[in-house]
Amino acid sequence: MNLPIQGPSSKNQHRIFRSFNLLVPMNKLLAVSLLSLTPFLLGPASKAQDQLAIRAGKVMLEPGSTLENVTILIKDGKIREIGKDIQVPWNARVIDARKGYVMPAFVLAHGSGGMDRENESMPVTPFLSVMDSINPVDTFFENCRRAGYGVIHVVPGNACAIGGTGGVFQPWGKTPEEMQILEPSVLKISLKPTRGSRADHYRTILTALEDAKNAKSDFERRKKEFEEDKANGATTKKEFEEVLDPLKKPLVDLLEGKIRAMLYIPGATDVPAAIRLCQRFRFPVTFVLGGDCYKAVKLLQPFVKLRGIPLVLDPNLEIIETDPITKDQKRVSPARVFADAGLRFALTTPATSGRWGRSSSPTLNYPTWQCGTAIRYGLSPEKALEGFTTEAAAVLGLSRRVGKIQKGMEAFIQVRSAPPFEPESVVTHLLAGGKLIYQRSKDPRVKALTGVKGSRTSAGGGRGK
Repeated sequence: MNLPIQGPSSKNQHRIFRSFNLLVPMNKLLAVSLLSLTPFLLGPASKAQDQLAIRAGKVMLEPGSTLENVTILIKDGKIREIGKDIQVPWNARVIDARKGYVMPAFVLAHGSGGMDRENESMPVTPFLSVMDSINPVDTFFENCRRAGYGVIHVVPGNACAIGGTGGVFQPWGKTPEEMQILEPSVLKISLKPTRGSRADHYRTILTALEDAKNAKSDFERRKKEFEEDKANGATTKKEFEEVLDPLKKPLVDLLEGKIRAMLYIPGATDVPAAIRLCQRFRFPVTFVLGGDCYKAVKLLQPFVKLRGIPLVLDPNLEIIETDPITKDQKRVSPARVFADAGLRFALTTPATSGRWGRSSSPTLNYPTWQCGTAIRYGLSPEKALEGFTTEAAAVLGLSRRVGKIQKGMEAFIQVRSAPPFEPESVVTHLLAGGKLIYQRSKDPRVKALTGVKGSRTSAGGGRGK
């Protein structure tokens, strides 16, 4: 709708517009003005770099494999070259990390942050998607960039029976579609009862899956009858026009193996029910193990190894057990128990919307702290870091894309001021898909907290020679 120019100054306004040949509707002028502000609102990644180089003093290609004094050349979002004698194009942006530490960006295998609503009041909602709830400007994503996360798996919360589908995102973008790496990724199922007994909760899940199974059978029967009628000339229709009920289709896709379930198991007593559920319906699944599931490790170990089930551990990596008789206490780390059992797993942080840093243990929000906790209980540094890099990428089915610094893989890379377990180590730069999405020297919250203005030199900006 064009807005008319009215009032005593209308002639002057027309004269001004004509002098610049800009007689356009006012609403379009407003849109142009807002677009001109976009780079300032969105930060450094609003324009992707075609070519980017990192001059690194030390590079961790993957846990257990490092190089020194190399250059990483990135083009079109992928790592093109890694080596000592690489000619950097004259027009490439250069990040000077010769005094820093370069490593793969962290991967969060399971979390519910960045959404305006993690759980629905209805227990069975497989038709919902996190795409409808993602809020790109949620501070959760900002904190993820600051912590070194380049890949985030956002799924519905644990307070459901069957939630919706999840998605894998990078922590930057104007819209969920721009942030999206993989969607749908999984269908969330949780054995944690929100109301009623555990038996009622389990029965709710069984009923939903059986209904989907019956819907699939009925659909296939009607389709077969149509093909028979078509072959016998009993129908004039050329194609079978009926479609599956969209409310049940995600569950049917699960039963057909087209999508994986992410099954949350809150405790050791729920492990037998989880195994029975998988044996009955035989869908592809990833286990998310709650705090004391380590007590059922002897039951889990053979089943997990036989089925090749990926594991994700609860953020609580340090549990205090109290002897009921003597009242003696001891500390146990689930990560150590599962590692001793020969099981591979991804680690997580308690990443939920609006709660970053507000829990009783805010340090749990940082991958390096979680790794340090696991190391304190006997895991090797390499094994701990795998939980946030290679193992987490494997859980998401993205091992060929992220989790390593390797030629041909997508450039999800973090630059730190020091090795990750040093006290002074912070993320200075973060790349996602080859785009520079975070610079600590330009972080307004860091500046407000420290009172130190970041210098352009420390940002590592420059051109190749």
